[in-house]
Amino acid sequence: MNRRQLLSNAVAVAAVTLLPVAAATRAAGAEVSVPKVVVLGLDGLMYHKVQQVKAPNLLRLSAEGLLSRSSIAPHITISGPSWATVLTGVWDRKHGIKDNGFDAKPFAKYPTVFTQLERFRPGLKTQSIATWDMIAIMAGSGTPHADVVISTPPVPNDPDEDKTDGASTDAAVTAITRFAPDFLFVCLDQVDFAGHAHGGASDAYLAAVLRIDAQVGRIVAAIDARAKANPAEQWTILVTADHGHTPKGGHGAQSSDETTNFVIARGPDFPAGATTSRYTLVDITPTVLDLHGAPPARDADGVSMRAIPAVEAASVR
Repeated sequence: MNRRQLLSNAVAVAAVTLLPVAAATRAAGAEVSVPKVVVLGLDGLMYHKVQQVKAPNLLRLSAEGLLSRSSIAPHITISGPSWATVLTGVWDRKHGIKDNGFDAKPFAKYPTVFTQLERFRPGLKTQSIATWDMIAIMAGSGTPHADVVISTPPVPNDPDEDKTDGASTDAAVTAITRFAPDFLFVCLDQVDFAGHAHGGASDAYLAAVLRIDAQVGRIVAAIDARAKANPAEQWTILVTADHGHTPKGGHGAQSSDETTNFVIARGPDFPAGATTSRYTLVDITPTVLDLHGAPPARDADGVSMRAIPAVEAASVR
């Protein structure tokens, strides 16, 4: 139980003492909050490209919350190792995944955030929706694993993966609007596709950034509408990427374009406009656990981003 929850309980007890029973019940009910966390994984996205095209939704999220920009070197800049790190909170040197050819075995020793949350509170609703089918191996690993695991089938006549990412976005919007999962991981792929096909310095890459930004906007709009209609739900949005891209396309080495990383955290626990270089993708799982009141994993390399030092929280753009 965090400090905010303890304070809420103290207020509720005082209300019972000082107010009639009916009024006290209403006051106590008003203090109850339910944490909801959505992680958006945007494959191959570089934040300076978000700035270059002035992608409105991602820029608004970073302005409304915490933005951390840093490097993941010497971590392997490949999707498999990186998404495993996002979903476990440990670096590649621990989970041992080196490329995109992996199975569920590493997650027996280093369970995913889905497993950690489900063990902490079995009643939590957890979902994974991804365009890349290998995410399902991670989300479906362990006991227990994610309640719902969706790999979006490739949409026919989709040369840039925009339609398939659109289908993933549709599923995410439906999940948020109808089911309000306690934890939802959404992974979209078309920026990485453009990077491989055309290069990180290409106009096609920039176009993919704008398209993915629009899909992020749809998901954020669904979250904000849900939060407005259900004031007891406290929604936090975390955004990150797995790696960058070289100007000519590709990743896997240690250039600054490949190791660049960013994290956005928007929610009631994160001050608007805060910037830092402390946090990377490895801090996603510890933050999700902390937001749900779950203890950190014993072997975690990452830390909760709620612990941002006050001096940095006060530093706004």
